[in-house]
Amino acid sequence: MFPESSDIGNVMGNVARKVGVAEAVLRLMVGLLTGLPLAFVYRSFCYKRNATIQHIFITICGVWLAFFCFGWSCLHSLVNIILAYLLLQLGGPQALTVILMFVLNVGYLITGYAFKSYSQDYSVSWTTAHCVLCLRLTGLAWDYYDGNQDQEKLSEDFRRTAIRDCPTLLQIASYTYFFGGFLVGPQFPMKKYLLLIEGNLIDKKDDVSATRITAGLRRFSLGLIYLTMYSVLQPKVKESYLVTDEYDQKSFLYKLCYAIATTKVFVMKYQAVWLITEGSCIISGLGYNGRSEDGGDRWDGCSNVHLLLFETAYTFQHVIDAFNLNTNQWMFRYLYKRLRFLGNKLISHFITLAFVALWHGIAPGFFLCFIGEFVIIVMEQQLLGLCRRVVQRPFSPLPLAIRIPIILFGVCVRLTGVAFFLIPFLLRRLDYTHKVWLSLYYMGPVVLLCWFSLYPTILMPMTRRFSKKPRTELTSKKLNETLKEE
Repeated sequence: MFPESSDIGNVMGNVARKVGVAEAVLRLMVGLLTGLPLAFVYRSFCYKRNATIQHIFITICGVWLAFFCFGWSCLHSLVNIILAYLLLQLGGPQALTVILMFVLNVGYLITGYAFKSYSQDYSVSWTTAHCVLCLRLTGLAWDYYDGNQDQEKLSEDFRRTAIRDCPTLLQIASYTYFFGGFLVGPQFPMKKYLLLIEGNLIDKKDDVSATRITAGLRRFSLGLIYLTMYSVLQPKVKESYLVTDEYDQKSFLYKLCYAIATTKVFVMKYQAVWLITEGSCIISGLGYNGRSEDGGDRWDGCSNVHLLLFETAYTFQHVIDAFNLNTNQWMFRYLYKRLRFLGNKLISHFITLAFVALWHGIAPGFFLCFIGEFVIIVMEQQLLGLCRRVVQRPFSPLPLAIRIPIILFGVCVRLTGVAFFLIPFLLRRLDYTHKVWLSLYYMGPVVLLCWFSLYPTILMPMTRRFSKKPRTELTSKKLNETLKEE
C-alpha cells in the first residue's frame, strides 16, 4: 500500500515493527493525532479569513492525511466526492437524487468491502475512512433535498440541517476531508460546517473563551489515556484466543469473564479514537454546541461517546445512548425517521440496524451482532414494562438498599449481553462465533428464546392480573380507613 522506497515509509515500517502493530494501524493513529496541531494552525492562521482559503487549507490537509494513511488508495474518496458532486449538480434537489446518492455511496463502500473480504484482509484500509464519507455525502443529499421543500411542513430537526443551495466541489471536498472528522468521524451536517467557515457558528464571547482549548485538550487527553489502556491490555485479551481449544477447556466462569474482558478492551480503541478526534474538532471550533441551561458554553457538539454513562451503564439502552452518538443521530435523522411511511417503528428500527450492519461490512458476524442488539433491546423494553406494571413506582425514589442490588445486577447482565453479541462482531465468521457460543452454552440465545416464549404466554397475562390486584386492595384499604374515621 505504501511506497517502500520513501524515507517516511521506512521509518513508519521500522517503528511499527518495534511497537508490534501493523503499519496501517500506526499510520492511522499518527493521522488522528495530527488533527490536533492542524486544528491549532487552522484557528491561528485561517479561521475567519477568506472562505476559499479555509476550504483549500482544509482540503489539502485532509488529502495529505488520506495519502499518508492509505497511500494511493485515497483516490477512492476523491472519485466518490467528484461523482457525488456531479450527481447533485445534474440531479438537483429531488428524491431520485437522494436515492441515487445512497446507491452510489453505499455501492462504492460495499464494493470495497467485497474486495477486502475476497482477499481476507481485515486490516485498516481506505474503507475505514470511506464508511464515514458514505454517510456524510448521503446526508448532504438529504439536506439539499430538505432545503428545497416547503419549510413549514418539515420537522424542526430537518430544518436545522437543511441547505438551500448546492455546495461547490471545493466546499464538498473541504467538508469531506475536514481533518477532525475524515478518518473516523464524527458526523456533522454541512450547514454547521459552513457556519464555522463563515465565522457564525460560535457566539462571540465563547469564541474568544479559553474554555474551548481546555475542553479540547481534556477530551484529547482522555483519548490518549484510553489508547494507552488499550495498548497495554489488548495483548492480554486477544479475540483469537476465544476460538482455541485451550479456551474451550476452561471453566465456564473463566470463559465468560474472558469474553467480557476481551469485548471491553476491544471497545476501548473506539473510545480512544473518538475522543482524540473530538479534541481536534473542539479546538477548531466545530465542537461548539451553544450554551447550557446555566449559561455556560458547551463544546460537546462533536462528542461521539458519553464516557460516564457508558462506563456506568446498567441497561442496554444506556449503552446505545452513550456510544457512537453522532452515527446514531445520523441513522435516526436520515434513515429511521425517513422510514415513517412504513407505519411501524419496530420495522423501521430493524431496517436501520440492518443497514448499520451492512455499513460496517459484509461479514455475517456484523449482521448477527446487530440482530442481537435489536432483539435484546426489545426484550429489555418488555421486561422494564412488566416491572413498571408490577411495582407501579418510578425507579429513582426507591430506597438505596433496593436500587444498588438492582443496578449491580443490571451491570452484570449488560456486560454479559454486550460481550455475547459483540463476539460475532469481533470474529466476523459464523463458524468461529458458533465455536465460542457453544463454549458458553449458547447462553444468550437460550435466554432470549425462553423470554420470547414466556412473555406473551405467561408473563404478560400474569402481570396484567397482578397489576390490577394491588390497586383493588389499595382502594379497599383506603375505604375501610375512611369508614373507621367516620
